[in-house]
Amino acid sequence: MVARVGLLVSAMIALAGFGLGIGRVGYLADSEVHVGHRTSLRQGARAGGALLASARLEEGTHAAFEICADDPMEAERWAGTMNLQISLDGEIGIDTALDGDVLSRVQRNERSACLVLGRGPVLATGEYEIAAAYDTEPTALVEIPIRGRIVARRELDDLDLTIVLVTWLGSLLIVVFLAQRSGPKEPAEAEQRSDGDAAAKLAEPVRRSMIPAPLRPALAVLLGLLGMLAFMFGHIFPPGAASSLAAGVTLGLVEVALAVVLVGGAWVAPRIDALALVRPRKAWWLWFPIAGVTGVLLLVLARLSTLLVPSTGTSSITMFVSWPSGMLSFAALAVAAPLAEEIFFRGFVYGALEKYHRAAGFLGAWLLFVAFHASQTWGEWGALTAITVTGLGLTSLRAFSGSALVAAAAHLTYNGLLASSAF
Repeated sequence: MVARVGLLVSAMIALAGFGLGIGRVGYLADSEVHVGHRTSLRQGARAGGALLASARLEEGTHAAFEICADDPMEAERWAGTMNLQISLDGEIGIDTALDGDVLSRVQRNERSACLVLGRGPVLATGEYEIAAAYDTEPTALVEIPIRGRIVARRELDDLDLTIVLVTWLGSLLIVVFLAQRSGPKEPAEAEQRSDGDAAAKLAEPVRRSMIPAPLRPALAVLLGLLGMLAFMFGHIFPPGAASSLAAGVTLGLVEVALAVVLVGGAWVAPRIDALALVRPRKAWWLWFPIAGVTGVLLLVLARLSTLLVPSTGTSSITMFVSWPSGMLSFAALAVAAPLAEEIFFRGFVYGALEKYHRAAGFLGAWLLFVAFHASQTWGEWGALTAITVTGLGLTSLRAFSGSALVAAAAHLTYNGLLASSAF
């Protein structure tokens, strides 16, 4: 009874963290601005100069203003040609003359150059512009492509860290209360029992289709993977950081639902046992500290992997977390998704494929876990290496302890420290 109440309270804490996270991510995303108009002095021409970029910014955000040109912006050609201005609702706030001193601060190469005009907190809400002002049109420069860039965002603060910690606490408590269950007394009996395993339950509708019994665990895993892929590529959530967090939460629920349904079992208890959501049979009091230490070691190895293994591109996840809304969305999901992933991969997939051979369960849970994360880190091979090593470590914990909860505890430690470090 205590464990059930604890599970309910823990789930409510985690869901409260998610709810606050979605609202906060949406708030951060609404104030984020990234404007980068590609134009030229001729295309943006207006009386007395040219408009290069404009955006509405909110008070309390931090902004940066810059221009980039498809030209080295050498002083011989650009000095004395114009003033670059930043204005709020038509009132000029920064007026920078392009002289030798300013042009010496330009970051350039042989083909392009960028100049930061200003950065700092936005003190008033309004329409901000970057413009070029001149009395005489600089004819040698009017056709050069120029991009005025305005970026604004709210910085993450203690409230965001609190949201992540609350969600993390809820997830850890779920593992604690699930670990109150010791599981069946005889593992051999559980393996031999035909009514409680995935193959037997899946066989009820499948038996009539003449699918051989040895194929049923593999079919269950295939159906689970197809169900996850169908959601990942077929969900209707709109783009955005808040929607990504909501989609991630929903995917976690889908993973759990698929695992519970496909693992089979007459009641809830046999399904929990089949998913290995029980504490280890021997020295359980030692396995969970081992899980915590393993999570820390895996994080150290992940850091080393990202430093030592070169990358050939920028992954989608790196681009996503480059904005505060994306970072908070990622961090909140990172401290809850491990439980769902462990239930599916180290619980369901491992248990189903283990019926063929223990090595099949190990390799299936490990490699499928890596495959489902590969798209997030593709191009950043250090990050993909880190996921591969982490998957190996988590699957090893599952194999040696006999409990998916031990792997979940290590996974939550790893992701929790990783998410907290972002703040």
